[in-house]
Amino acid sequence: MLKSLHEHLPRQLLPAPDAITAFCHLVANWSQSDLVLALTVDHQGNRAQIITTTSTSRFPNVEIIAPWQDLVEGAVIDVTPFLKLPSIFFCLLDKVERIVYLPCGEPEQWQQGLLLVNPVEGLLWQLAEQQGYIAALYRQLLTHHRQRQSSVIFEVQFQDIFDTVPLGLVLIKGDGSTAMVNAYASQWLQLPAGSHPVQVVAEQMKQARQRCDNGDELTQIFQGLSADANFSAKGECLMGEKTFLIDTHPVRGDSRLGRVWIVSDISDMRQREQALLALAWLDPLTGAFNRRFLLSRVEAYQSQAATGDALLTVMIFDIDHFKHINDTYGHDQGDVVLRTLAARAKQVIEACQDSILVRWGGEEFVLLFFATNVDHAKSVAEELCSAVRNEPIELEDQQFLAATISLGVTLFRPGEQVLSDSIPRADQALYQAKHGGRDRWVWV
Repeated sequence: MLKSLHEHLPRQLLPAPDAITAFCHLVANWSQSDLVLALTVDHQGNRAQIITTTSTSRFPNVEIIAPWQDLVEGAVIDVTPFLKLPSIFFCLLDKVERIVYLPCGEPEQWQQGLLLVNPVEGLLWQLAEQQGYIAALYRQLLTHHRQRQSSVIFEVQFQDIFDTVPLGLVLIKGDGSTAMVNAYASQWLQLPAGSHPVQVVAEQMKQARQRCDNGDELTQIFQGLSADANFSAKGECLMGEKTFLIDTHPVRGDSRLGRVWIVSDISDMRQREQALLALAWLDPLTGAFNRRFLLSRVEAYQSQAATGDALLTVMIFDIDHFKHINDTYGHDQGDVVLRTLAARAKQVIEACQDSILVRWGGEEFVLLFFATNVDHAKSVAEELCSAVRNEPIELEDQQFLAATISLGVTLFRPGEQVLSDSIPRADQALYQAKHGGRDRWVWV
């Protein structure tokens, strides 16, 4: 389809009625007319539009005004007295003596026919005799012409969409010889827009995948294409902060009709999804996860811990004398303390396997991570207490607050639940740490 469109453009937008023109010449020779015009009449029956003529001069796009609806319902007639001819007729012809109209439509579709200017005298009865054959052939040619027009219009519309749609489109012909690349895809493939041999486009696609941060993953996703002509797949290409969705499938499920590749930028959609997840799972004050997030992940932690490959460590800590801090410095400064300690806790557990920090409520935080051994788990507890104790927290107005935390730590035990067993046990240890003088951690 695109090939035929390119063959047609830019010579002219719509196909010329060449076959109808030849037919008009045939009728003109037979009737010895000076001019034959193919017409179509509007539905109101007042104006006739010229489709084509036998004139060798360029015929302007003019209308012929007459009471066509009254004229064309009958047989072949001389319509000379009823027509309001445009001046072009008198410029092209020496004289206009006789004009005969030959209706070519079905009775319910009378708005098409032939106009014969200056046919040989006495032709009306011959035209009436041959009217059925002439009309049938004319209708067939006109139908074919209109179908071609519709096809070309659709192709032009499709080409416009293909060129301007904000999607990367690659259309591969069913015989696998060439591929059309639109402007958007040309940037992604680093290939000029237009038609290219399939091998060239395939190599550029391969290089485009290799430029993705997850190129190996994409290769796995689309590797089935080499073995199955009707293969379909979708994959996401990651390029820095950008995410592209790549979709390939055979046209209407049949590779004999061709194959389409679609590349769409879904970066904004993914960023909005991440923002929504952040709103759903993060504590807005401290940036730590919330309880809802822990509930969504706790079973995965328990399943991983059940394998015995690593020790699931459960900690809970709170800020010593936090009520006094709020009463003394105000809740705004208390929020600064919460944000600072959350940041330090995340920094301490950053290197631990699958670590998460959860704001459990108020000034209490829960930490989960996998430790390599008991000493590792205890060292993290000590490091966390030290990270708070050794660096005063900077409040507003350049005030500095020496804060400490109390922390309880335990390990997940086979057969128990984190929420109902491990965290309460760590909380018991936290209670012991507070009663033991605070600024310490207790292991149970």
